[in-house]
Amino acid sequence: MEFGCHLKEWRDHRRMSQLALATAAGISARHLSFLETGRSRPSEGMILRLAAVLDVPARDQGALFSAAGYRPRMVTRPASGLEAMPPAVANAIRLMLERHDPYPGLVLDHRYDILLTNGAFSALVETTQVPLGPGQNFLEGFLGSESVRALVRNWEATAADLVQRVRIEAWLQGPRSPLQRRLDRLAATPSVVRALENFPATDRLPVLPVELSLGDTELRFITTLSTFGSTQDALLEGVVIESFFPADAATQRFFEGTEKP
Repeated sequence: MEFGCHLKEWRDHRRMSQLALATAAGISARHLSFLETGRSRPSEGMILRLAAVLDVPARDQGALFSAAGYRPRMVTRPASGLEAMPPAVANAIRLMLERHDPYPGLVLDHRYDILLTNGAFSALVETTQVPLGPGQNFLEGFLGSESVRALVRNWEATAADLVQRVRIEAWLQGPRSPLQRRLDRLAATPSVVRALENFPATDRLPVLPVELSLGDTELRFITTLSTFGSTQDALLEGVVIESFFPADAATQRFFEGTEKP
């Protein structure tokens, strides 16, 4: 694909007119038109400027540079796992997960693939037999698994909130986001359609309440996300730690070992 086609695709995805993009980038609309039609070749600095305005993720900026005939300026492939990350960062992530014990925590990449879980999360998965372990996709497991729906008491509300959150993330990832394709497929399943119908608007809290039923035991959490990387760091872009915190004293006592069977 030519550079101009890439540029127009991103501009259309961000719903910006040529004039709006040109103004934001500090160039004339005529110059932008020439870039999109191929009549002008962008400089590397211009590519960086346009990519910044369009909020193009680092992993996709390489396509813009290559289409314009330049070598990408940065790593454009996300890390395939913690072992592919800078050692200091991988060690920090492992330490954060370990220190979060005895409460559950996991690491997700930009596709919502599970890279790592701590001991508490692994024990919870082993006890409940839900498909949420390393190497599996969190969205597939949470939205598509009957065992998860049976385990999470407020599954419909939580699923609706998760879909709304991921829709925003997928839009930010761009017009060719594989996350968007996965979400579209899962959101079309009957259980998720029903959840979105029943909870068309969510509270959009900074934390996500989750309620679990383990036999006669009820556990209540709030979850938070810690983000690693930036739009200029494709290796870590989209990598997050999801941490589960007890939302009541009974859940806290359960995970601290004083009420476990």
